[in-house]
Amino acid sequence: MSAPKTNPNPAEPKRRWFEPLAAIVMALSTLSTAWCSYQSARWTAASGRHVRGAEGLQRRQAALHLEDNQITAVQAQMFMQWVNAHVATNDKLAQFYAARFGPELQKAFTGWLAQKPFENPQAAPYPFVPELYQSRFAAEEKAAGAESVRLSDLASAATQSAALYLSNTVLFATVLFFAGMSGKFEQRRVRASTMFFAIAVFLFAAIRMLTFHVS
Repeated sequence: MSAPKTNPNPAEPKRRWFEPLAAIVMALSTLSTAWCSYQSARWTAASGRHVRGAEGLQRRQAALHLEDNQITAVQAQMFMQWVNAHVATNDKLAQFYAARFGPELQKAFTGWLAQKPFENPQAAPYPFVPELYQSRFAAEEKAAGAESVRLSDLASAATQSAALYLSNTVLFATVLFFAGMSGKFEQRRVRASTMFFAIAVFLFAAIRMLTFHVS
């Protein structure tokens, strides 16, 4: 009658449950790491697009502001020529200049004359006051500035999302390390503690990942 077979490694049965558990945790961590890396890359690309868009609008806003200043300077010169002609009672020359005012100055000039500036001391000193004069590209410049701010905010939010996903890849890498090392320790308590730590970190990172925005 043959002797019963003995397990050459008595600790082996106690390790068997570590292998499938470690494999599952490592597989999930690997997939989660790939997903976080993908999302981080997408958010980084989105941030770059928003930054480039905001910078383009800022350049456009600056160009419009410069062009507005140039137009206003030319129209101010024409208005001064009109004043000189009006003071000199040269109505023909005054009408010549007035007929060549730009649409924004023409509107402000009409409103200014309605205040009777040569008789009313309370009238505006000239048409280029904010209540009367609006520069040609003021609305477009304002819209470009507002859109630039909006894109800058989106870029900041995208950068933050990319950083959050990147930080999560570090957590999942930690899970991979401890889950892989858990089966190599001889002492059961050390193995169990290592696996428990890996699972705890994985659950934390997974729950945290679910709160992130998806690109």
